[in-house]
Formats: sequence, C-alpha cells, structure tokens
Amino acid sequence: MDDLTVIAVDWSGARSRAAQRRGIWVAVVRDGTLVESRNGWTREQAVELVANTPAPVYAGFDFSFGVPEWFALEHGCRTVDEVWALAAREGDRWLRTPMPPFWRYRCNVVPERRFRACEEQLRARGYAPKSIFQLVGNGQVGAGSVRGMPLLRELRAAGFAIWPFDAPGERTVLEVYPSTLGAKGTDREDAERAARTMWHDRTEIARLAPAIGAVERLEGDVWLPAAFRDT
Repeated sequence: MDDLTVIAVDWSGARSRAAQRRGIWVAVVRDGTLVESRNGWTREQAVELVANTPAPVYAGFDFSFGVPEWFALEHGCRTVDEVWALAAREGDRWLRTPMPPFWRYRCNVVPERRFRACEEQLRARGYAPKSIFQLVGNGQVGAGSVRGMPLLRELRAAGFAIWPFDAPGERTVLEVYPSTLGAKGTDREDAERAARTMWHDRTEIARLAPAIGAVERLEGDVWLPAAFRDT
C-alpha cells in the first residue's frame, strides 16, 4: 500500500467555527512524505477531507469513538451505531447543561464508571486518558467525542470501516491517543506524529482484527502502534 494516504486529525470539541479552526490540525502523509500540515479546519471540513480522499486511505482521530458500556446499556444502546445515534440526538443537551455522569465543575462519577476498558488498560500502563464525561480541563475529550461520534456515522455511510467495529479496509478510520505515539503535545506535533506513525505501521493496520468481545464491540478501542505494543 505504498500509494496509501494517511490523515491524522488533532480534533476539537469547540462549539464555534472560529475556535474549531484554531484548534483542529490536520496532517497528511502520502507515499511516506508529509504533504500537508495546517489548522484552519472545522470538524465538518476535516471529515469531508477524509471522505473525499481517494482510497487507499487511513485516518486517525483523537477522540473517543464510544462510551463506557454501562452508560450505553442504561440508555438502551446495544450497538455502537445506537451510541452514535444517541450522541447525535442528545449530545447538545449533555454539553449545554451537564448532568451526571458528565461534569464541568465537580465529578460525581466513581472511578470504575468513568472509563472504557481500553482506557483502563492505558491507565494501568501509566498513561492518563481522560473520561468522555469530563468537560473541562487540559486534554479533556468530552465535547470533542460527543460532537465527533455522529460524524463517524457519515464516514461509515461513505464506505469507511471504523475500527475496531469493522475490519480494516482500503478506507479505514482509527481512534488514536497521541501520548502513546510519543507526541510532544502541540496540535501540530500530535497530528504529524500520528500521521507518520500510522504510515510506518500501515501493514500492521491492514492486519488488525475486528472486535469480537461484547464490551469492545460496544465501547471501541484505541489503536496502538507496534512499538507501543512491544514495550
């Protein structure tokens, strides 16, 4: 897949388009070369770029593709498609007037209910992923995830495989966590490192298996580079 295009999007949950354009950074690697790296995108524009890129294309987004299993089940969701539909339907309300388990000022969620299984695994290895329910603070992913999940439905409708819910194909979207990629923390560095790492691991990505377990199929998973898995 040497003709592969890899797109990494450092995401933003900002409400205003101006803030999105400041916060969203897109890096594109094609044929092993970084060919574009800039901000100035809205969420819809970033997703449109991915959707309109000819196959083969892999895209990585740094927001949560799912919610903890208990939250999904309490809202009657048995599949991730139903979770994404729930976020599209209720997400603005969750963010506008947060009620537990979402929080902006004080967390009232017990630790064992804050995280997905994949995030608990990262925490066990010394990383500090944020809960989707957290809507405040540096590195929070709550708003970005709630506003990003409905857009995953659009990419799937456009023919993309959304791993781990689907087996990878020539058009595949992955959830990435910049800290596992050795990123430095700025939007630009996170996006560029993610794009380069995905390109480097393109053969391994093509061989990824779809989720089998019920929890992973509902919550999703974070793609981890080969170098991380070997440590």
